[in-house]
Amino acid sequence: MSTHNDSFEELDQYDYSDGEYLDTAASRYTSLIGSFLLNYSILEQDLNLAIADFVHDDSNELGYVIVEKLSVSNKIDLFYKMYVRLESFKETKNKNILDKIRGQLEGLNSFRNNLVHANWQSLTKEGYVRTRIVVDNQEGYVKFIRIQITPIIIRKKIKEIVKLSEQIDDYKESAFNF
Repeated sequence: MSTHNDSFEELDQYDYSDGEYLDTAASRYTSLIGSFLLNYSILEQDLNLAIADFVHDDSNELGYVIVEKLSVSNKIDLFYKMYVRLESFKETKNKNILDKIRGQLEGLNSFRNNLVHANWQSLTKEGYVRTRIVVDNQEGYVKFIRIQITPIIIRKKIKEIVKLSEQIDDYKESAFNF
């Protein structure tokens, strides 16, 4: 997912990401990355429960059988499709809330993927880190997609996760009130 903070870096002949800046910055990042991942795990569990509760309100077993092998992206899609169908039967529709939740889930999932797959040796003082390698078949060169991930951004994303977990729980409860 592209953001306004994306940048590209072309590969010269050799890749020289030496991790020099990472040595001085690691202490500011490690606990925040761990905190983000722990909170994201809680968010994913809330998503699992929202799906499982939709499938069967007396037991989570069938819902967990369904989500067992799904990627987070597929869980987000399933969650949305289940609940948007429910919204179509209600007089008071909360589809705009559901749409917002889906957008936030997708954004946080994209950020999580960038965070865990980043080449942290490439971290710059400005907080840019390589997240993907792209081969441009038209021009014939290799380039890196760089995303800005700073401690401030990670803290902001953790707050978003906490708030979104609450929103999912509130939405789930209101979705079944006809």
